[in-house]
Amino acid sequence: MSSLRDWALALPSQGRFTFTTAEACDAAKGASEAAVAAALDRAEAGRLVASPVRGFHVVLPLEDRRTGTPSWRLFLDPLMTHLRMPYYVGLLTAASIHGASGQAAQVIQVVTARPRRPVRVGRLAIEFVVRRTAALAPVELRTTPSGRVRVATPELVALDLVRYPGRAAGWGNVATVLSDLAPSLRRARMRAALAVAPATPELQRLGHLLELAGADPVLAALEAELATRRVGWVPLVPDEPSAGGEAARDPRWRVLVTIEPQAD
Repeated sequence: MSSLRDWALALPSQGRFTFTTAEACDAAKGASEAAVAAALDRAEAGRLVASPVRGFHVVLPLEDRRTGTPSWRLFLDPLMTHLRMPYYVGLLTAASIHGASGQAAQVIQVVTARPRRPVRVGRLAIEFVVRRTAALAPVELRTTPSGRVRVATPELVALDLVRYPGRAAGWGNVATVLSDLAPSLRRARMRAALAVAPATPELQRLGHLLELAGADPVLAALEAELATRRVGWVPLVPDEPSAGGEAARDPRWRVLVTIEPQAD
């Protein structure tokens, strides 16, 4: 079905790299659904298109056809619209976009409001991390070849790092990334990031780590939020075994420090 193939391969010239199976059926006027499905299977086998999820397809640029792996920037926003899931690029992926030089994620990390299985296409993997309040998150819109993508603000990245240290290569890497992000953090944006309703212990740990990183402009916003909550003592690193002595106490943030994560 050369007409369908020609239609799909012409989409990038129109600034589009994605299409749905329903759109392909409309383009292949008069063809049966079975014929369209077979044509799409042949295009995928020939590495002309890739299909991250059922019913959704990406036209592969010429440079990506050898591996069958499109850049996530080409299709992430249309994919999430197709799935009807609010999202933002977050954690270490967003941190690297903002210039942080800590250990990078081996997958693209996307925060969503509900669970979703990882997406794999070619050599690319996208993992989904759940934050129920993702739709409320402040984001930056970054331009991509196919439109835009929603990226967490540096302040939101900071909140997510202390919420999901296991997704951020551990507390040492969290400290490294926060140190890199510290100069770009702003008080007004931190207040906006609090819309995702972080837990009180997360704010305490973040305050302690950001004070060590020298992010003084945002500390007042965290203190103001904590002043509205009941704040008890929390360990800096949850479940960290004692190193043989008493934990140091940070009275400003009410954080117990047995072992201080070391930034690289």
